[in-house]
Amino acid sequence: MTLRGVPVLQYDGLGISLPADVDDRLASHWVTPVGLGRQLGLIREFGHRVVRLYDAWARGEEEWPARSPVVLTFDDGRAADYEVAFPLLLAAGVRAEFFINTATIGQLGYLTWSRIAEMQRAGMSFQSHSHDHVPLPALPARQLSNELRISKRLIEDRVGRAVDFLAAPHGLIDRRVVEAAQDAGYQAVCASRGWPARPGAAIVNRVTVLRDTTELQFRALLARQPRAYVPAVARTLLARLQHRGARARSEDRPVLWGAWANNSKGSS
Repeated sequence: MTLRGVPVLQYDGLGISLPADVDDRLASHWVTPVGLGRQLGLIREFGHRVVRLYDAWARGEEEWPARSPVVLTFDDGRAADYEVAFPLLLAAGVRAEFFINTATIGQLGYLTWSRIAEMQRAGMSFQSHSHDHVPLPALPARQLSNELRISKRLIEDRVGRAVDFLAAPHGLIDRRVVEAAQDAGYQAVCASRGWPARPGAAIVNRVTVLRDTTELQFRALLARQPRAYVPAVARTLLARLQHRGARARSEDRPVLWGAWANNSKGSS
């Protein structure tokens, strides 16, 4: 049995050690350069085809040739995207999507516009991770709109390509976020829901690759085997419940993630 949809792999960080501004609890999300290199090798070895996110979203897995498609995405726009991911991707002959926070571009430890331009010329794609990388559901309507529109405009102006996708910081979304993204001109919003992505959905599912993801587990993710995705879904639900509990202690408005997303038009 295999799941329907296209695996959209999410890398939260790259490196042997954590950057100084990252909480130690996120160490499991930092994949080593060696680990990423091995995973790129596995994608090639088992005959998978790395495709653009837009193509996977627009076409779906049924329309691809025999080689199963997979999408690679990297979040936050850290310097390691250029220093680690970029050369490995070039060596493997594949392209990836980079979701960047436009407020941090040029800051220590993050990408610069010149590096982004170099990567874009080599075939890499840049999408939005919002402007300030803040939890979007907590924002008032005007600030939410600004977060999405400023980031989209800055990237499009700099790279000269359309920005079609928003990756919600921390994977947190609600109805307002999706509607605001659509109003700002995004095609869809990416969330960390640990499941293959379905074509044309308003919410694009992604699954996080962790430091301790084994070769067997990675192969199962590529093959869309349920046993590889169920733990990811469980981790995601636990994180959302923890975040919702923390917000409930500080404010009245909850984050509507699971129930609305599972029943909204166009979501998977």
